[in-house]
Amino acid sequence: MGYNLKVRQRILVFYFIILSIILSSCSSFHYKDELVEAYYNLGNAYSDLGKLDDSATVFTRALQIDPSFPSASYNLGIVHIQSGNYKKGIEVLKDLSEQDPENTVVLKVLAWGFLKSGNLPQAIEVYESVLKIDNYNRDVLNNITILMIKDHLYEDAYGYLIQLESLGDTDSNTFYNLGITERELNISSGVKWFESAHQKDQTVQEVLIALIDALRVEHSYSRVIEFYDILLDLNPSPVLLFDKAFILLTAIEDYELGIPALEKAMESGFSDSDRIDELKSYPDLLNKDRILSVFIDYPLQSPANPEQSTANPEQ
Repeated sequence: MGYNLKVRQRILVFYFIILSIILSSCSSFHYKDELVEAYYNLGNAYSDLGKLDDSATVFTRALQIDPSFPSASYNLGIVHIQSGNYKKGIEVLKDLSEQDPENTVVLKVLAWGFLKSGNLPQAIEVYESVLKIDNYNRDVLNNITILMIKDHLYEDAYGYLIQLESLGDTDSNTFYNLGITERELNISSGVKWFESAHQKDQTVQEVLIALIDALRVEHSYSRVIEFYDILLDLNPSPVLLFDKAFILLTAIEDYELGIPALEKAMESGFSDSDRIDELKSYPDLLNKDRILSVFIDYPLQSPANPEQSTANPEQ
């Protein structure tokens, strides 16, 4: 990393020297193109070194000499956004997109600028402009669906997700979002898509939780336990252990597996008294004495008694 920094610093010095030579030789606009190019390269060098304010100053200087230099405008917009000057960056990129309305590269960065500034609706609108030009731009389809789901625009997102899935080579995240969207639109429980997402990447806990919830809706409790076991291999938390035990005891009524699972949850430190009370009061619960004995063997830890405290509040 230190080596790369030294190389970038040398590049910066090189461009600065070249710029100085051009300036000292330039008595008219004879070297205008070379001067603009030198400023442009210097701006890029500053940007590579993380000197964003200096980079913006140099790009601005290049544009003062040649306002029709789109690469400098494009990079200036990016630098402004990277440094948190969203309004300036967006203004630069909007001007550039008006000059070249079908330049999807500029439009995508403009959408990114709106997103960074927190303006989700405007970012979505710009992404939709890109899709009018390039209907099957995978990156844009992916980005716009994520933003629409975040903004609870499930119906709009669903159409783009189907379009994205039709491109093939679908990733886990797209399958997951399809499941979420169909669930929110009451099209289905999302099981089909959550399973596809899990097949693509079997380590994503969020997908497994969504799949378990969908299978519970469909009352496929044996499969719920199957995926709980996979999830517990990734995250053996007391809460998940208790959830598994709850399903075994109440939905499947498998006490030979359910009671040991409950014991394991309590032994691991499960302490949600509301959930425990829910299980204790569950109607038609069989083997209730055996289940209650688990809570006797593993009592909840009581909070400290404030009366036993030796602290003096007046100190």
